[in-house]
Amino acid sequence: MYVIQVTPLIRGTQLESLSYFSSISYEVGSFLQVPIRGKNQTAIVTEIKPVSSTKTALKAASFSLRKLPNQPEAKVVPKSIRDTATLLAKRYPASVGSILFNLLPPDIKSGARTFPEVESVTQTEDSAPSILTARLDERLLHYQSHIRSTFAHRGSVLLVVPTAADVAYIAKELQQGIKDRLVVLSPLQSKRDRDTAYLKLEDTSLSKLIITTPQYAYFERADLLSIIVEQSASPYYVLRHRPYLDHRDALMAFAKVSGRSIILGDTVVRTEDEVKRRQEIYSTVGEEAKRIAFSAPLTVITQKDKPSVESPFQLFSPTLLSTVERALEGRGHVFLYAARRGLAPVVACVDCGYIFRCPDSNSPYSLIRTVKNGVEERWFVSSTSGSRVRASDVCDYCGSWRLRERGIGIQQAYDEWREKVPHHDITIIDHETAPTSVKAKKIIDQFYEQKSGVLIGTQIALPYLTRGVAVSAIISLDAARATPTWRADESLFRLLFRLRECTQKEVLVQTRTEPDALIEYAKRGSIERFFDDEIALRQLLRYPPFQTFILLSWSGPAEPVLKAEQTIKNILQSPLVQYYPSPHSTEHRLARHALIRIEPSQTAEYEVLLQKIRSLPPFVKVEVNPERIV
Repeated sequence: MYVIQVTPLIRGTQLESLSYFSSISYEVGSFLQVPIRGKNQTAIVTEIKPVSSTKTALKAASFSLRKLPNQPEAKVVPKSIRDTATLLAKRYPASVGSILFNLLPPDIKSGARTFPEVESVTQTEDSAPSILTARLDERLLHYQSHIRSTFAHRGSVLLVVPTAADVAYIAKELQQGIKDRLVVLSPLQSKRDRDTAYLKLEDTSLSKLIITTPQYAYFERADLLSIIVEQSASPYYVLRHRPYLDHRDALMAFAKVSGRSIILGDTVVRTEDEVKRRQEIYSTVGEEAKRIAFSAPLTVITQKDKPSVESPFQLFSPTLLSTVERALEGRGHVFLYAARRGLAPVVACVDCGYIFRCPDSNSPYSLIRTVKNGVEERWFVSSTSGSRVRASDVCDYCGSWRLRERGIGIQQAYDEWREKVPHHDITIIDHETAPTSVKAKKIIDQFYEQKSGVLIGTQIALPYLTRGVAVSAIISLDAARATPTWRADESLFRLLFRLRECTQKEVLVQTRTEPDALIEYAKRGSIERFFDDEIALRQLLRYPPFQTFILLSWSGPAEPVLKAEQTIKNILQSPLVQYYPSPHSTEHRLARHALIRIEPSQTAEYEVLLQKIRSLPPFVKVEVNPERIV
């Protein structure tokens, strides 16, 4: 007898896993019909254990397990996808079944459709990743050539992009001449459009170009020869929930187990990928990129003014204002980049220094302004937990009414721009005004329909600037750099390149500090010099890819948190672990971290650590190479 653990495939279910007795040992990844509340429902097998190994747990359980009806002809996820999950389980501290479930398309997980019955195929392509570093227009030309070459060999191509917004643009650019061979899968599609796409996907009479987001990327097709990961450095490839899977790792694992080629393309690839390219673990597509040329020059505006009673703080410099005015007079569009959401990223008490924080995540609240029925309301919002509460009028700690906003938020920048330039239209796009992709697209379309105008936005706006702007600007370089991540320099460098790529005339950068080498490299397009410095710094500080980070996080009242830490220490028993407090800790809620640094070559030690981490309590959050370790 066996104990079978399954995850139900039901829309909107709160059931994460169920266990049953079974006389048949099903493979992980099998689709079964299981009895749930008097009905038979589809579920996927995520774990199987002999009864003999779970006797103690079964005896201690306060419930009895139901027997599963025998289903000897059960369908199974294709072997290549199961092997992908098995390979990923050697890197991530999650079970094969948990990883496999997260590779399923949303339509399968919700029970809306069944997984197609397709046999796994092992191709004979070189599965070592190839790196393509070039501007977007140059990458598209290479993709067109690569797609036609693959079609000539009667093969299909899977092109994966990070967001739904990118799907529409890439499909429009690449469909010329191959419209009948194009298959698009996107979360923004209607059910009818997605059903049509699945029917085209099942048709193997012609080779296909399949453009999709990571959620729909794991399927089998006999003629699939090549995978392209576009914008391979995008953070949107990482899952925001357990097991915090990086789809780039998953797609490379999928290519490896199925013998398919894979290309990682971006204007500025991840430093980890560049290191492997230099070590000749990854190959280079075309010529090695040492410098990238852009049509729009980058100009740095160093603001020397100091605020006083007579002359208050000026967010926009005269140079920026005059440049934007000229662009608008020439009927151009302008994009202003703001690094922070809301009115301010932090609100603090002047008298006692208390900072308003989210009780769930301990992260500082952002102050957000909303307008409902003409009435302005202010809210505290946590970008980490998503919690939203009314903004306080007095300090929660000392009762003082002297509260101050710290930092520059996009709404503050919007207010000052309206005051400075009231005679021109301005559009704002952030998570408040564009909570969904549909809303964001609508805002962008309205912006481009104007003869001229200003768009002020956060990171969310970047995927939608496909039609370009005349002038773009970073309102505060200092705010853009103030991100607590070890990828800060790489992210900023990529942002500067992205703005130069989508701008026709000029990119302006406002700063109150002297420009450093990174800014000079961005001005000259010197990508090789930037990577030289970044790689040397990461090697010195023992950052990825020279060390692998495993970050453990847990929080709560002080006493239980400290007890949990002792439990974690007893389980791990490793000198590689560094324990430290989170800066988000408060007097009432303690947050702790444990960081493990391990060299990639220590594979045996890594596997032992993963086994120990898998036995940690479920309230411990575990991330591999997270962008933030504080």
